[in-house]
Amino acid sequence: MKIKKLFNFPWLLISFILAVCAASIFRALREVWVFYTPNMKFLGGAPGLFVILICNIAFITALLIYNSYSKTELPDNKLLKTVVIISWVITGLSVIAAAAIAVFNGAQTNSVMLMYLKRDLTVIIPFVALILLLISVGKLTGKARIAVISAALAALSAVLIIKVFPLKDIKISSDPCVMDTGENYSVVFSTNRTGTAYIKYSYNGKEYKIYEQESGRRMTDRRIHSIAVPYDHLNNNEYSIGTTRVTDDYSYGSRLGKTAEKGPYEFKRFTGEYQKYLVISDWHSYLKKALSAIAYQDKYDAVILLGDPAAGMDFEEEAVRYIVEFGGALTNGKIPVIYVRGNHETRGSFAAYMPEYLGYNKLYYTVDRGPYSFIILDSGEDKEDSHIEYGGLDDYAVNRNEMVDWLETVSVSNEKIICLCHAWQVSEPEENLSLKAWDILNILGVDFMLSGHTHECRFIDGANDREKEQIEKYPDIPVYIDGGYSDGKYIASAISLSPDEVKFEAYDNSGNKVMDKTIPWD
Repeated sequence: MKIKKLFNFPWLLISFILAVCAASIFRALREVWVFYTPNMKFLGGAPGLFVILICNIAFITALLIYNSYSKTELPDNKLLKTVVIISWVITGLSVIAAAAIAVFNGAQTNSVMLMYLKRDLTVIIPFVALILLLISVGKLTGKARIAVISAALAALSAVLIIKVFPLKDIKISSDPCVMDTGENYSVVFSTNRTGTAYIKYSYNGKEYKIYEQESGRRMTDRRIHSIAVPYDHLNNNEYSIGTTRVTDDYSYGSRLGKTAEKGPYEFKRFTGEYQKYLVISDWHSYLKKALSAIAYQDKYDAVILLGDPAAGMDFEEEAVRYIVEFGGALTNGKIPVIYVRGNHETRGSFAAYMPEYLGYNKLYYTVDRGPYSFIILDSGEDKEDSHIEYGGLDDYAVNRNEMVDWLETVSVSNEKIICLCHAWQVSEPEENLSLKAWDILNILGVDFMLSGHTHECRFIDGANDREKEQIEKYPDIPVYIDGGYSDGKYIASAISLSPDEVKFEAYDNSGNKVMDKTIPWD
């Protein structure tokens, strides 16, 4: 069989498109490469396999160009036939594998894959367009060739104009999420594109308009905006938020575009003896299921976010969707949020910037709300910093040690004390540090801990040796694991605080009540 019959132009073109799609999906799944690379003993694991896919695309591209411009057939020799068949097999297997991964991955992994794919399209689309243009020019003649080249130039001009002068107006894409940082309120909201941000309100007869700025320069480079406001200025007050598009940001002659505003919002801070908190953890991108479970909870006075909103923080977009927009949807900008970092917010290139974007100096702090005090801890990652998943970029052991040193200096103003920590151990990788932290919590008189991390809804009850040791050593500090996503279901909790007792309630996204327990304060 001749090469031209084995791999003629239509099949080459289809193979090219399929090979590019498969390689693009494989590349977009690079967050999971680390899990199967150790099992690949050839070519350096997943990166080596990706190189093979790129070489396959290069080979098919070369055949396409030859087919389009050459007047002669490819040499009909055994070696070339073998290489063409191998290319065909690689393309077929990579397409099947890409389709299987896309089908069997969970929503969490696929959502990150789509973000990576979206970013990679800035390279993929121009490459595919260039190859299609080259083969079109080779195949066509006369007026048809001129028409294709003209259309390509027009499309390129349009892309460049849109890139330089974006057509999309700036909009506020979420209701505010008002985070209690322990020092002030951080009014956090998101926009569909970068720009400046501000908050407006009146306090004691004076009008305030506070911009998001750093040392006098207004911030222009982010979609997540956070503005610090003193507690007294916002408590039981109205406020509005706004953003302005920046068309040019230069040393001289910067220019602003349109402004969008949203509000007013009536912010309420409940500090009485009776308070109810919605408690959410481990939603891992499953927003619809989480919101379905939350719908079964009655009205609440504040929200506690216990961490793990997504697989990681590779992109600002993940914090936008799964923290800021989600928090805004839960509170409508009207009640405060107490935020606890989970181990999955410690992962990815955006993880280091996320606390600052949300308005936090550090993620361990204390909050007083009427007769109740909250101690918020940051358990960081759940494995040692040297673990292969972290690629040598983690230093959370230092952060945990600094946090426990800080904990030794903490004093709270109330007798009723609640500790919030994503992982109840406080420091999973370092057992001695964990015990030190718990000794301090015990001395401080903590009444109970709220945690997440294990995607269960229960009080720890001695299910393993570590839990048995915990219960024996600290019998007066119950630990409640909130729930979260597991096996297609989501569980959301609520705690109701009163002078004599604390009530724990939880529902899953089907409306089943899975927790109903009341415990007295010590």
